[in-house]
Amino acid sequence: MKEITLNAVPEERKVLKVNIGKETYSVPLTGSLSIREMRAMKDGTEDGFDFFGRYIPPDVLDSLTMDEFRALNDAWREASREQSDVDMGE
Repeated sequence: MKEITLNAVPEERKVLKVNIGKETYSVPLTGSLSIREMRAMKDGTEDGFDFFGRYIPPDVLDSLTMDEFRALNDAWREASREQSDVDMGE
């Protein structure tokens, strides 16, 4: 009989390190997100601004240009694809 044990030893979250100015922030990749976090993103109750705002202070996030935010989002998606089989889709 097959068996699986989940959450026996909490695994360290896989993250994207984001350097903004002199500070570094850690944003978890899709494979490290909880089901609740993924559902919020998939059903549209949370957007990218809300998501990144949980890990990067709002005043710092608000200071980014749209080109910088797009680069952040693209880097996060690419790192997530490389680290897991979970894809946010397009």
